[in-house]
Amino acid sequence: MAKTKKTGKAKPSKAVSKREKLAAEKAYAGAAQMSRGEDTLVAASEWNLVSKSTAASGAANVATGMSALATSDHMALLSDVAASNALRDVSQGADMLAVSESINSMGVIVRAMSVGDLARGMELAGMAGQISVVGEVVHAMEMPALAQFLSDMGIRLKAFAVNDIGRARGAVELARSINASGQRVADFGVGEVQDGMNALAAAQVAAAISEDQAAHGQEKIAEGLAELAAAEAAGDIGRAMALDGLEDMAAGAGELGEAEEMQLGS
Repeated sequence: MAKTKKTGKAKPSKAVSKREKLAAEKAYAGAAQMSRGEDTLVAASEWNLVSKSTAASGAANVATGMSALATSDHMALLSDVAASNALRDVSQGADMLAVSESINSMGVIVRAMSVGDLARGMELAGMAGQISVVGEVVHAMEMPALAQFLSDMGIRLKAFAVNDIGRARGAVELARSINASGQRVADFGVGEVQDGMNALAAAQVAAAISEDQAAHGQEKIAEGLAELAAAEAAGDIGRAMALDGLEDMAAGAGELGEAEEMQLGS
């Protein structure tokens, strides 16, 4: 019996199988590419979050730095004002102390004058007493005219003595008053100098705070600007990754579409 020839039905079966295999490969590749695209989009979202967080931190640091610089300027102004007040108070105090010394010198002069008046008054008083005694002796010697003259002279000398001694006492009181005034002026001068020293110390403290705030402000601004730059870079990375993810998903969707068309065509 003769053998029957094989028909060509197996060839179409092979072709369909290859097409299905190619479609399956395309579908797998498309799904993988879409999966990669999704992962890339997730990573891009994370980069965007990092960018926003870093930008917020950078903006906060810049704001803090600007506030610190404003505080530095304010403290520098206070330091200048306090230093000016310190110089004024010290100068006024020195002037008052100089005036006090002048007043005390006047008191010394007045006191010296009182000592001279007192010595002269006592001397005149002695002379008045002596002349009065001589006048009495002359009167006893029956020389009335000379006795009267000597008596009058003694009375005048006594009046001069009383006047000088009284002036000496007044000069003493005046010297005491002058010295007291000088001491009060000196106390005011010392107080002004002390106020000036306190103001100078306050100026130094304010200047130190100003320097610290300036350094802190510059540091914060530099840190904030660096963070803003990093945030911008992170945003660029996120946007680039988002584009890559979208491209992968689009390409994967295209692969899946082609695979579906191939399967329908089979």
